[in-house]
Amino acid sequence: MIRHIFIGTFKADVSEDVRRQELLDMQAMKDKIPGILDLQIGFSTGWVGQTGQIVMTVDFATKADFDLYMTHPYHADYINKTGTLYFDRTSFVSAQIEVPEN
Repeated sequence: MIRHIFIGTFKADVSEDVRRQELLDMQAMKDKIPGILDLQIGFSTGWVGQTGQIVMTVDFATKADFDLYMTHPYHADYINKTGTLYFDRTSFVSAQIEVPEN
């Protein structure tokens, strides 16, 4: 299994209402993009590290499913429009790990 981890920091002037809508829009990727096994998303608690971040993990069965996600129009459009409007794109952290099946 492939797990994709994303962390993005909102721009300082983004309202709480917009942040909550962004969370819902990102959550919708699970229904709009094929190949997603599981998607978990939430706001950073700030217990260790920063606040003002959205954190998402997305699980895929194969690398091909991950590649489809990365190039899917919903994902690409989201990154290019919303990512620019509401997020500090220089803050994006993205990583993938292979998770062994138990």
